[in-house]
Amino acid sequence: MTRRDHSVAVLLMLAGYNVVQNLAVSERGYVPANLLASASMVRLARRAGLSLGEIGLAPERAGAGLALGAVVATAVGASAAVAASNPRFHRWMLDERARGHNRRGATYRSLVRFPLGTALFEELAFRGVLDAVLRRRSDRSARAVTAVAFGAWHLIPTFRLYPGMGLGNGNGSRRRERVLAALGSAVVTGVSSFGFTALRERSGSVVAPWLAHAAYNTGFYLAARQAWRAR
Repeated sequence: MTRRDHSVAVLLMLAGYNVVQNLAVSERGYVPANLLASASMVRLARRAGLSLGEIGLAPERAGAGLALGAVVATAVGASAAVAASNPRFHRWMLDERARGHNRRGATYRSLVRFPLGTALFEELAFRGVLDAVLRRRSDRSARAVTAVAFGAWHLIPTFRLYPGMGLGNGNGSRRRERVLAALGSAVVTGVSSFGFTALRERSGSVVAPWLAHAAYNTGFYLAARQAWRAR
């Protein structure tokens, strides 16, 4: 298999799993399914001849990733705490996905679902495997293609979960609003990919973007819960 074939295979694998994850994986199966998908992605990369260092999993770089990731995660967590404590920001944080969970459910999402089910999988898949395969051709194109793919990854979940609007809703204005929300989410997450990639490049490890990503997801989930409670 050529280098181009490997990159196409990884992109197709991600596209296929994106559909499966959003339409077939249950809430209970989300974390196990993503951990299994992570292992499959790493195995594919290793069979393609990529080293652990190229994927961002070199043990000797884990310390640097941990140090940088901890600094960024702390800053992200502090930003989320400020947003949660300031009522002026609450109106922008009323995400339905953060509503209605009891303490046990919120703890599970904060400590397991987001760090392991979401952030770990996405960093291994995008800043780890996909980035490494694409860098065999060009560092610049690797950053750009990874960003586009990461943005596209969020189209389906944003469209499906956009608050208060079921898939069968026939209201045209609401349908357009959902499409715009999905496209906006893709742009924002695509741009964020460059930041996560910079952390990966600077530290030489996916640990750094993983910690930052996990801190963002968990921090702003908890901030959204606070916004709902305040309301």
